[in-house]
Amino acid sequence: MREVLRRTFLVMAGVGIIGAALLGGGVPEALAQEEVVVLNAAQLSGTYAETGRDQSRGVKLAIEEFGGTVFGKKIKLIERDVPNPSEAVKKAKEGVEKEGVKFIQVGTSSGVALALMEYAKTQKVVVGVLAGADSITGDACNKYTFRWQVPTYGAIREVVPRIIDMYKANTFFTITPEYVFGQDLLRNTEEVLKEKGKRLLGNVFHPLGETEYSQYITKAMAAKPDCVLFLNFGDDTVNAVKQAVSFGMKKQSKIAIVWGAGLTQYKAMGTKLLEDVIIGGQYDHTVDTPVNKKLIEVYKKKYGELIPYNAASAYQQTLVMLMAIKKAGTTTDTLKVVNAWENMEYNGITGKEVYRPCDHQCIKNYFTLRCKKESEKKFEEDYTELIGASKHFLDCAKTGCKM
Repeated sequence: MREVLRRTFLVMAGVGIIGAALLGGGVPEALAQEEVVVLNAAQLSGTYAETGRDQSRGVKLAIEEFGGTVFGKKIKLIERDVPNPSEAVKKAKEGVEKEGVKFIQVGTSSGVALALMEYAKTQKVVVGVLAGADSITGDACNKYTFRWQVPTYGAIREVVPRIIDMYKANTFFTITPEYVFGQDLLRNTEEVLKEKGKRLLGNVFHPLGETEYSQYITKAMAAKPDCVLFLNFGDDTVNAVKQAVSFGMKKQSKIAIVWGAGLTQYKAMGTKLLEDVIIGGQYDHTVDTPVNKKLIEVYKKKYGELIPYNAASAYQQTLVMLMAIKKAGTTTDTLKVVNAWENMEYNGITGKEVYRPCDHQCIKNYFTLRCKKESEKKFEEDYTELIGASKHFLDCAKTGCKM
C-alpha cells in the first residue's frame, strides 16, 4: 500500500498540478485559489479600439497601485477583445469556466456590457460596467453588476440645460447612433427639451462605425437649429464632428458632444476644430480633487501624457472593486464582495463617490466642458475648461431595477 501511495505521489509531482487534474483528481481548491483572476473585457478593435486601449491601461494601473496582491494572492489580469455581445459572452464564459475568473471589468459598448452582465449573473461573477445605457442600472440590473459611469439620464440633464441657459438655445437637432446607448441619449434629450419648452427640430440615426456623415450633416444644417447635439461616441464622434466643421456647421449652429471620450478624442480632432465646442464628460483633468491630482501625476509618469477619460474611469472602478474584495475579507465568496461594495463611499477622482445599494449605480458628478481656443491653452494638452457639474439620478423606485 505504501508503495502504491509513493508511486502516486511521484506521478502527481512529475505531471504537475494541471497534469494531476487531467488524471482525474481535479485541481486542489487551496492551490486553485492562489491567484485572484480578473478579466478586462474591452473593445480592443474596431470603432472603440482607442478607448479599449485606455481602459486596459486604467485597469492595469489600478491593480499596480493596489499592490498587485490581495490577502497574499497575486491578482492575475487577463484581457480579451469583445467587439460584439456574442463574443463578450463567449470570452466571459471561457474566462470563468477555464481560468477561474470571478471579477470582470467591461466597457465601452452598452450592448456588449448588457450581454456579458446577464451571463455573469448566472455564474455569480462580479462585474464592473464602464458603459452608459440607462438599463444597466435599470430594468437589466442584477445583484452582481456595478456601474461607475453616470447613465445617459444624468448626462443629458447636466449638458442640455447648461447649453440652454448659457447660450440661449431654443432649437436643437440630434445625430444619433442606432443602438441602445444612442437611443437612451435621444429619449432623455426629448424629455428635457419638452420640460424646458424647447424644440427638437429633427434627428437622424446612423449605424455604429459609420465613416461618411454628409447625408446626416446636410439634414442637420438644413434645419438651422441653434445647437446640433452629437449623441455618438469614440471614432463615430471624431468622424462626424470633423465632417460637420468642414461643412461649415459652426457658422450657423452651436456644436455639442454630449458624451465625450476625453483626451484621446481631443487629440484626434485638434484645438482648431474643437474651439468653443461644448462637451459633456464623466471626467476631466481639470476636476480639482486630491485623488485626481495624484492620479494625473502617476499616469503621466508611466505613460508620458495626461490620463484620458476611459483610463481614469477604468482605474477608479477597478480600484473600488479591489477595495470591496479587501473589505469583504474573501476572494472567492462573491456575494460577500457584492455586499461590501454596496454603500461604499470614498474619495474618488471626481470627489465624494458612493455606490447606492438599490441599483449599484455610483453617485457622482457629470461635467460640462468648453473647448479652448489655441490662445487660451496653458500647455499642449490643455483642451478644456470646466463650466458646469451636477448630479442627476432617477429615484430608486423609478429606475425599473429589481434585484
